[in-house]
Amino acid sequence: MNNLEQLPFSAFIEKNYHSIANAYRIRNKAEKYLKHIGLKTYKHQIAGPEYRIRFFIAMLYSQYGVKYYSLSDDDIRIAHQFILASNHAIQPKLLETTTDDFLFFEVLLMLTWVRRENNVELQDWEDLAALKQLFIYQQLVDYVHLNLEQSLNTFFNQTKLDYIFLCYCTTNNFLFSDQWQNEDIKALHQIIFTNKQIKSLLQHLAQKLRLVKEVIFTRNFRVAIVYFYKKCILNLHSLLPESNPFLFNTLNTNQKVLFNQVQRMIDVWRTANNIPYFFTKEQIYFLTNQIEVIYQLFIPEIDITIVTNTISEYESIALKLTTTFNHYKLNPKVFMINAENIEQLYQNKNTIVLIHPKFVTFIDETKLLASSPIIKLAIDYLPTYQEQLIQLFKQFNNRSFLALLN
Repeated sequence: MNNLEQLPFSAFIEKNYHSIANAYRIRNKAEKYLKHIGLKTYKHQIAGPEYRIRFFIAMLYSQYGVKYYSLSDDDIRIAHQFILASNHAIQPKLLETTTDDFLFFEVLLMLTWVRRENNVELQDWEDLAALKQLFIYQQLVDYVHLNLEQSLNTFFNQTKLDYIFLCYCTTNNFLFSDQWQNEDIKALHQIIFTNKQIKSLLQHLAQKLRLVKEVIFTRNFRVAIVYFYKKCILNLHSLLPESNPFLFNTLNTNQKVLFNQVQRMIDVWRTANNIPYFFTKEQIYFLTNQIEVIYQLFIPEIDITIVTNTISEYESIALKLTTTFNHYKLNPKVFMINAENIEQLYQNKNTIVLIHPKFVTFIDETKLLASSPIIKLAIDYLPTYQEQLIQLFKQFNNRSFLALLN
């Protein structure tokens, strides 16, 4: 990027004392990476759409500390002043303590005037016209005119305004986050969920992951899709930093199964929609994690059959279970051993059978179905069996989770 004189490749070799073989290896790797993020080299200089170059500069700056431009204290002050003016709910101290989280946006914003000699073209942004109808665009324009232009003593034309809007739409930032109303969110959802790529994504999710309408219309899922959509604007996902590291080995079995399914589905969807750049594992895990959380909402209750001869004992055990293990969805049922046919107990499927030791002689355990494990306990000894119950609850939930996936 800084080879403004368009020096030959030999100048790079001499300056950095590389062997010719090593220099070409570095160049080949660099060119391969640049292709992956939608850039290239031309006359030994990085080339491509200006907005992608700016996102690349911001990523290098915020993620790796590579400061291609020396941003002055005055630049940072102006950027912070603009952000604070746009959101009356935040204090300067909050902005200072969250610098690492929002530095990417701040650098992108500062590049508006730091690289003002380079024009940004955004004709390929399919949803730009629709998104500009949201209240947020006019708010952004007004604050740029009132704040940034006065601070910088300059004029921002339509192209520069649209570029700042792109920065806003694709990044995490504080701008106007205190001003969104329900009708604004509905208007945004109308744009996103009619986008061709997102409609295709929803179809793939429905087909491959059995995400029925009940799931797709949950608030959690729609929020997840909005955040994923932000990454897909102008295929900038390969240039957007991820704040959370992804470690596949830390996932449990269910998470690994779901992650692999989502990854395969994203690859098929990406190819079908001619999306040229791969999504990172962190981005795929973000979607996986959201889907996993939503799946948990649809995991059925765990049936627990409490074998007893008094309703009072049933009520006591049921209350103890639901309060002690309140993060599991439990469905206690009573089986009155002194009032019901014992053969009915043997027909129960997928239930945990809790039985007082005094009734053991009345139960033929060999007749209980394999899907219905039995635990012999008295209410006074519930803590003794707590870990055993937790393991059973996990087994039942895992079984239900995998059933949703298959």
